[in-house]
Amino acid sequence: MELKQSSIHDKLAVTTNLTTDHELVDKVNAGDGKAFEIIMRRYNQRLYRIARSILRDNDEAMDVVQDSYVNAYYKFSNFKGPDGLASWLSRIVSNEALMRLRKSSRIDYSLDDPESTHLEITSLEQQPMDNLATEQLRKLLEDAIELLSVDYRCVYVMRAIQQLNTRETSKSLDISEDVVKTRYLRAKRILQKIFEGHVEKAGLNAYEFAGHRCDTIVQTVLDKIQQR
Repeated sequence: MELKQSSIHDKLAVTTNLTTDHELVDKVNAGDGKAFEIIMRRYNQRLYRIARSILRDNDEAMDVVQDSYVNAYYKFSNFKGPDGLASWLSRIVSNEALMRLRKSSRIDYSLDDPESTHLEITSLEQQPMDNLATEQLRKLLEDAIELLSVDYRCVYVMRAIQQLNTRETSKSLDISEDVVKTRYLRAKRILQKIFEGHVEKAGLNAYEFAGHRCDTIVQTVLDKIQQR
């Protein structure tokens, strides 16, 4: 299908559009570039957080989201539900990120044992957290989350940071709801010594994704599609 590219600067019209996901998919399948841009801006932050939680690298996460959008664009005709577009896109991103992690042959030394976290996070606990500014607290939260193993990290980011429910997380990561519950409880056990009472103060904004990074992904994906 031929993509009719919309202006990257038409942010207000894009971000305030109330069109449903299914309507947008129909428009994308008809070659409407603005509809595809709306989808990207609607789900950029969610998808970036998933990729970032798996790969622990900003640039790689952005690259995964971009490639996933391109792949999804050519598969939109296969999207039928019954799950939502967000879950469908999330599975594509998580699968792409996990594939890259396996291909990189990187050993994940992250923590999966709640009892082994004492030495690693003591230095964070000793800081006067009640007096930290939001940015400092957010950075500490991100650092602590990255101590988790990839399985726990993905679930924690989606449940605690992205605020998805158990079913949405299950569908997004293609794992059972029981596994989601178990991993989330274990992740919280690792982090709760420091952050359980402070996450709300951080505004749930870890791995914030907006501004020029959002624009970069949108423009790069549109350019790649135009080149095909």
